[in-house]
Amino acid sequence: MNIDNIKKEFPIFDEKIQNNDLVYLDSANSSQKPKVVIDRINEFYTKQFSNVGRSVHYLAVAATNLYENTRTSVQRYINANDKNEIVFTKGATEALNLVANTLGQNYLQEGDEILITELEHHSNYVPWHFLRKSKNIKINFAEINEFGEITLDEIEKKITPKTKIISVTHLSNVTGAILPIKEITELAHSKDIIVVVDGCQGAPHLKLDMQDLDCDFYAISCHKMYGPTGLGVLYGKKKWLEELPPYQGGGGMINEVKKDRISYGDLPNKYEAGTMATAQVIAFDQSIKFLESVGIDNCDET
Repeated sequence: MNIDNIKKEFPIFDEKIQNNDLVYLDSANSSQKPKVVIDRINEFYTKQFSNVGRSVHYLAVAATNLYENTRTSVQRYINANDKNEIVFTKGATEALNLVANTLGQNYLQEGDEILITELEHHSNYVPWHFLRKSKNIKINFAEINEFGEITLDEIEKKITPKTKIISVTHLSNVTGAILPIKEITELAHSKDIIVVVDGCQGAPHLKLDMQDLDCDFYAISCHKMYGPTGLGVLYGKKKWLEELPPYQGGGGMINEVKKDRISYGDLPNKYEAGTMATAQVIAFDQSIKFLESVGIDNCDET
């Protein structure tokens, strides 16, 4: 890998900061964008723009196909079983709120327990806190060890007969600790516990395989993967996405609307209400291609 060649892919590095070359060390917060992503957004807005899934004219059909192509690319990239297990959201925060909200409606009862860790970002704590307030559920915390890590033994120690959900980060943006998601999932599923993963840092740095990890939900932040802001991905196992209720109501997520009843659309439309971030989704396909061209194993080196 030639770091200079990769750096040339990012227009922002042509800029000077107080007459000095830009050195950017904040990618755990949000990554800079390669030219292919920036150009793709511009191309879509200038030559191809239309809303998706709403019309049958040429531009609408073409935009819808491009939008769905990205869904297929994400499915392949994370090795999901079905492209309809890929839901586009406004970010990983919305993805985690979607999971907490819908599980709270249909699955959790008063007195149930959720296990998270001391490493969690606010987006993987606050949504569960809302349920603590509204449904009187309990949140338990797996504690970090002297090395800033969460061990499988610590997870197992904090599981109780009332634990219904384990929601954990894949990779900490504070300590760099990588949690053993596959082993946590195996342990959890042996006790009929749902596993939710905050993959904001895992997705840009680790090779993902949902078939291997076997978690029930995995949230991705696209702007940390050299993609546009305002976009996230929720992977959810089909059985859960079919069983849980919609998160938001509006156009695009319905099948039939009558004065006395409403039926919801098929997956993944059921969870994609309103006008979606079409340009961002289409440009994210270029982000995936960029990551594949660099190689996920080389990302930390660059």
